[in-house]
Amino acid sequence: PPQTIKFLSTSNFFRNAHSSTSGLPNRYTLLGAEFQFAPIPDAVYTLQMVYFYKPEYLPAQAPLVFVVHGYSGSALDIMNYSGFENLADEHGFAICYPQGSIDSEGNTFFNVGYAINESDTVDDVKFFQELATHLQESHNLSVENTFSTGMSNGGDMCYKLACEASETFSAFGSVAGSMINGQELDCNPSSFSSIIEIHGTND
Repeated sequence: PPQTIKFLSTSNFFRNAHSSTSGLPNRYTLLGAEFQFAPIPDAVYTLQMVYFYKPEYLPAQAPLVFVVHGYSGSALDIMNYSGFENLADEHGFAICYPQGSIDSEGNTFFNVGYAINESDTVDDVKFFQELATHLQESHNLSVENTFSTGMSNGGDMCYKLACEASETFSAFGSVAGSMINGQELDCNPSSFSSIIEIHGTND
């Protein structure tokens, strides 16, 4: 039978998110594996959804890959169109799909420093780091082989993680992303990382 993933019932992720659970089942089946989402409870903040996929019979210390959606997108969208579950089953890694919070413009986003988000204070770097640590520890995943890839705003987030969280994420794949607002001038990673950037079908 497919493996059931019960995920994130802790309160240590202080995440300002406003994702609605309306219209989504508590558990649904996708590509033969069951997914279950749970809110990260906190007295101040509202619901946060994170989707996690772990192939059946995944060995200990397997890699972990974050797949990050774009501006105004969702974890569910990129999970459905990216096809990463097939890759995870074939190559043996776990996947985390974080959901962006709602910005001051009313759109889902990851806080990478856009001018329109100057008033938004959510710390997505800290959130990603704590989430990675939680998954590594609770699912016996590799600390050395934790990676991030993303589209658009998710690609921009990869660059921010490379600059500010290279001790947590080892390599990155950015699609239609870039460094934001002179970020390259302030980038001071604790270690160098490999990054692949894709902007078109000829890349």
